[in-house]
Amino acid sequence: MKTKIFFLLVFLFSASIIPAQRTDTLSFYSEAFGEQRTVYIHKPGFYKYKSGSVKLPVIFLLDGQHEWFINPILSDIKYLQYTHEIPNALVVVVPHKNRNDECGFSGLQPGMPLDIFITEELTRALTKYNPGEIRIIAGHSFSASFALYAYLMHPGFYTAVMAHTPLHELESLVEALGKTGQADKDRIFISTGGIAGDKDYHHRKKYDQLKSSYPDFFSDIVTFEADYSAHNAVPIVATPVFLTRIFERFRGRYAGIAKTDDEYKLIDIPETAEAEIDKVLEASVIGDYFYPPGIAEINGIASRYAYNGYNSQALEIYRLGITYYPDYYEFYLSLYELTYGQDSEQAREYLNRAEYLLKTVETGWDGKNALLDEIRIEKVKHGWE
Repeated sequence: MKTKIFFLLVFLFSASIIPAQRTDTLSFYSEAFGEQRTVYIHKPGFYKYKSGSVKLPVIFLLDGQHEWFINPILSDIKYLQYTHEIPNALVVVVPHKNRNDECGFSGLQPGMPLDIFITEELTRALTKYNPGEIRIIAGHSFSASFALYAYLMHPGFYTAVMAHTPLHELESLVEALGKTGQADKDRIFISTGGIAGDKDYHHRKKYDQLKSSYPDFFSDIVTFEADYSAHNAVPIVATPVFLTRIFERFRGRYAGIAKTDDEYKLIDIPETAEAEIDKVLEASVIGDYFYPPGIAEINGIASRYAYNGYNSQALEIYRLGITYYPDYYEFYLSLYELTYGQDSEQAREYLNRAEYLLKTVETGWDGKNALLDEIRIEKVKHGWE
């Protein structure tokens, strides 16, 4: 029988008590630029809960000095993460002090300061955030050409490049990227706006010319032609399309695990708890990289098992959850519910751990004190207080 604390927990969780994203300001001296530089690290809300085994993809956003560009792109990313279209990531916003000098080039020679800054200096500085090996670089207009240049120079470093309506040295870039055998063409994403004079005329005109001159290249890459969008609007409409394509298999990676019908009943009888865990781990990939289930995915899978009476499977899923998110109190409350009546000492440890995390990790939010009160009631009821 479920206790009062379980129902309170479900209510609070459904009210989205996972904290909002947080932004770190990271400043350090850059040898490449010969001066102090600052970037901004947008971390997902669950960041404070995770263990070192959760390595997040990194999205580098150039033109960080332009709020009109960065803010809507960040909103695109947050919404796609909220709807589970793409994974949570570290979004690294890179401002430029002199955009033209930093992103401009003549000829495709290695050694641009901005390139060194990102691939070497910034990458070292990001080590403390425990980043994964998935790296995406995105730019707009002038910085879009630099993003293509960066991918050309380091196809093994970047997983994908999103170049929104580029123009600067575009033909040189297209020709070089088309000839190289090291860069995967399907990891190159180029967008452009409308041909009308009040849309994206000059950039679209060049794009159309190159598309005609280099048909093989443009058939191999991913493009988005925003025919009704002006130059500055293109990134806003193209970014969701590109990111969804880059992570197209992410949303459905656990679709075959604990499948239910319209009444939330399991369609198939699950295998042993160990076998179900193996299925989850096998599905926990993005491309060639391991990416563990998120908090919502753990809760979703475990709740389907528990609702249908398969408590041992639910129990192991939640235990898997605390290996990846050891500071997330809610998993411990769920484990308490599942173990009480079978192993009271283990249940007591889970309840105490949840209480401790609520007091030490969580900041103030509506309902926290009520939940702590319910935990104390549970402890008194069982003689643990």
